[in-house]
Amino acid sequence: MGTITHAERAYLGEVEASVGSTIFDGDRLSTDIAGVLRISSNALTLQLDARSSVILHRAAAPEANVHVELGSGNIIFSAGQASNIAVLTDGALIRPASHTSTMAHIRVTSPKELRIYAQRGALDFSYHGQSAVIPEGSAYRVLLDPSERGNDAASTSDKAGKKIGKIPIKFILVGIGIAAGVAIPLLVQNSESPDRPGPLVLRKAP
Repeated sequence: MGTITHAERAYLGEVEASVGSTIFDGDRLSTDIAGVLRISSNALTLQLDARSSVILHRAAAPEANVHVELGSGNIIFSAGQASNIAVLTDGALIRPASHTSTMAHIRVTSPKELRIYAQRGALDFSYHGQSAVIPEGSAYRVLLDPSERGNDAASTSDKAGKKIGKIPIKFILVGIGIAAGVAIPLLVQNSESPDRPGPLVLRKAP
């Protein structure tokens, strides 16, 4: 599925990762404090920052040929037009919105909160049947299952305007400022070669 091109305080399974090692379907990759790990394959580069862990799969589903399970921490991916990647974390799915060159930063900040930055190309975000597009150049704080925290659900009405129930809001996107990290130029340097149902709430931070 790829080859390790950079490794500092990083692990492939339980073994210390080394440059040149081959990644196979089902491999777990992780990093320690101050660690960094980068892997590359055809038209795809994936970088783990410190205290991050992922499991990589070769997906049979048509929407992605590389499936990344993000368990913790922060990852950056750069995908070319010929690559198709999907990142799954806590039930949320993030992937390029179209077959164009895409670079994204995804960070798990808590079990129900993510930070997503679409540095290049737009992203499709979906969670439990609801979805949204994160535009290119935008960064969002994503709150999953906000109704569990006491937020109101979205009401629906029939043709007569009578309320017929409530649809739970599955996530909220809150626009935030972009803070570029030191990992961005590292990844850029190594990657230049080559129906959305359901309600959602978009809310810009003050």
